[in-house]
Amino acid sequence: MTTKLIIFDVGNAACGLAVCPNRYSLMVDCGNHGEKDCPIDLIKNDYKDWLNIRTYVKENGNKYLLTLLHITHPDDDHVKNAKIVKEKLPPYLLHRRKYEEFPSNENIHDEYKKHIDLEYRGDPVSFDLWGFTQTKTFRIPMEKIKKNEELSKKIKNNSSILRFIEYGDKKILFGGDLEKAGWDWLTENDKDFVATMQNGVDILIAPHHGHKSGFPTSLFDLTGKVEISILSKASESEKDDTDVSSQYSKYSKGITYKNLNDGQMYFANGTLTTRSNGNIFLEINETGNIDVFAQKASANHPKI
Repeated sequence: MTTKLIIFDVGNAACGLAVCPNRYSLMVDCGNHGEKDCPIDLIKNDYKDWLNIRTYVKENGNKYLLTLLHITHPDDDHVKNAKIVKEKLPPYLLHRRKYEEFPSNENIHDEYKKHIDLEYRGDPVSFDLWGFTQTKTFRIPMEKIKKNEELSKKIKNNSSILRFIEYGDKKILFGGDLEKAGWDWLTENDKDFVATMQNGVDILIAPHHGHKSGFPTSLFDLTGKVEISILSKASESEKDDTDVSSQYSKYSKGITYKNLNDGQMYFANGTLTTRSNGNIFLEINETGNIDVFAQKASANHPKI
């Protein structure tokens, strides 16, 4: 059995898909970019055979190719594909904060509210069929965010629900858009978060697309170095026209990956980024071995 993961190149947005050992599917965020391939179409067409997703079938016969949609937080760049998801890949389950939890002055994407959030208003459903070693979520209570001077400066970002997955002794963490103050709060107040992170993280989906404001120093103090950090949108090195953090490379051991364009192996000695590498694919088997593939190689990565 394996766990498969895609981090999609959706420009300045976020969308990832995990296929669990039992072959059910879990999507983290549903961002999109109009000038790039739509993740929903790729899942249903180009990558269908590789993903080999198992359809979840309810007792009443309803079928769902997407078992769970996890929304870290309702910023536009994380939910703007909501209508397409509803029309082409509706999920069986939804994990999110309801939009009413946010202050009225926080703008929530209308199509996300209509097509996703408001469609799932029943009682929470327990789903234990993933086959992962463990899967957890972590969040800061909204009342804490609203009352905390630092957290409340970026309410939506700091409302991010983190998704943690472990399989074959490999641990993956989706960081949402959590800001530095949010990482500090979890480290100081959430004992389960601290205990889990102290066991290490191997693959970090970097918070806030790799921007400096979300760089998680307090997380790395718990985990030590990860094998690789994956940054959406960003390039590996700091540029004059961006606020992307260059620090991730210091906390990444590096990983070998195959460039699907030329079939050659490369070493990511810093980070993998969707801007430089396109769509990024990982396959983890039950012994913890990771195979990594990317649409293209970064100019900064040496060929092996």
